[in-house]
Amino acid sequence: MQTRKKLKLKKSVLFKSFAFLVGLFSLIVFIQFLRLGLLPWKYLILIFVILVAINLGLYFLLASKNYKKRMVGTFFSICFVVLYFVGINYQNATLSFLENVTSLEIQTETYQVYVKNTADAQNLSDLNNDVFGYVPNESGIDKAIEEIEKASKPKMTEVDSISSLVSELLNGECEAIILEKAEAELHQEMNADFKESTKLLTSIDIQVEKDSIMKDVSVTKEPFSIYVTGVDTYGGINTIARSDVNMVVTVNPNTHQILLLSIPRDYYVQIAGTTGLKDKLTHAGLKGVDTSIKTIEQLLEMDIHYYAKFNFTALTHLVDAVGGITVDSPFAFTADYEEEDHIYYEFQKGINELNGHQALAYVRERYSLREGDVARARHQQQVIEALIHKATSTTILTKYADILKSMEGNFVTNMSMKNISSFIQMQIDEMPTWTIETMVLTGSDSYELTASFPDLYSSVMIPDDSMNDAILKINEITGT
Repeated sequence: MQTRKKLKLKKSVLFKSFAFLVGLFSLIVFIQFLRLGLLPWKYLILIFVILVAINLGLYFLLASKNYKKRMVGTFFSICFVVLYFVGINYQNATLSFLENVTSLEIQTETYQVYVKNTADAQNLSDLNNDVFGYVPNESGIDKAIEEIEKASKPKMTEVDSISSLVSELLNGECEAIILEKAEAELHQEMNADFKESTKLLTSIDIQVEKDSIMKDVSVTKEPFSIYVTGVDTYGGINTIARSDVNMVVTVNPNTHQILLLSIPRDYYVQIAGTTGLKDKLTHAGLKGVDTSIKTIEQLLEMDIHYYAKFNFTALTHLVDAVGGITVDSPFAFTADYEEEDHIYYEFQKGINELNGHQALAYVRERYSLREGDVARARHQQQVIEALIHKATSTTILTKYADILKSMEGNFVTNMSMKNISSFIQMQIDEMPTWTIETMVLTGSDSYELTASFPDLYSSVMIPDDSMNDAILKINEITGT
């Protein structure tokens, strides 16, 4: 008799432990919702009530003296534990993503030491007492020089421009030069002699803390603008690179209007902080995203509050993560996806289903397009709109984890997690219908001397009246 009572007691404890386990998991789920801060309070309260009801219902089933009810309670307890476990993983992934994409204004600058390819030097220690040329206005150059001086005893000499620096090396006026990697790659593209006559001796990664350029506002109550930049690299998102995509997204949360304004990469502008020769907008990215923002602010007579930066890897992975996108091309054309390997993609006039690599080729191609950079900017807007449609469809439910993973390490923004959460809260709470307008700045093609290459005429686009139209449109959206 006592054995039977002990057995019943053990079973009772076992069934009640299931109720405790479900309660514990449901508590964790609710705490995670609070930590995320994405849901309005009315939904949080509703979720709390539902979780309490589920726990009470399961407890009464599991505590019942009826064996069948306890088995039903056990079955549903296991189901809810599995469901909560999956939910917690999704919540953790979201929280991790939001924490990791918010920028700490850290910029990685890679400085490279080049010598002539006829030099005997194999490492820095072989260059003792040799002359090193460098441009002093690079933000991390002093730290790079410190690292070089640990391995060698160079004689440092300042040069006023990158072009002059390259010339001095080629002419034998110095034995080595120090160049930021993105600058070196640009000059190798434009100067065949530099590429063929020099060799890379070493690379030094420098972490540079940049001043915050965020102009914080209440994103649920005040209009704001985001600079969206896509850099021409597959490397780390915080590395220096040219800006292939330059888009200003202006949002008015009160009127629910969004303006996507694209600026061609070759727009001939005065780079912020410089005087004299103008340059291509894309080259502003070589000084960092802050310089690109200040340059566009000058150009469009506006404030840019935040930025969002992504690289090639982000686009290819994101498109694949959502299962591909659909774009409607106004004409047929061929795109060279990998410029060195020459992988070509054919796009037909009309509907095209694109995977990640095809999407990247679609947004990068300009040479086979009649309108060149302007057409490319429109293609970029098409891809972004297609991604928005996919991300706001039921695809998000089945592809959610893949989408977050695709952006990991390939996307960064200086908008705070608090503002991101507030904006999502507003969207969920009000479910407004947004009006999206698009504009592309246009101009006339020309060949001009640039600050990057003062001795070489480069292909640029001279701004036209579309710039004034854009300024008026931005003021209309923001109500200024």
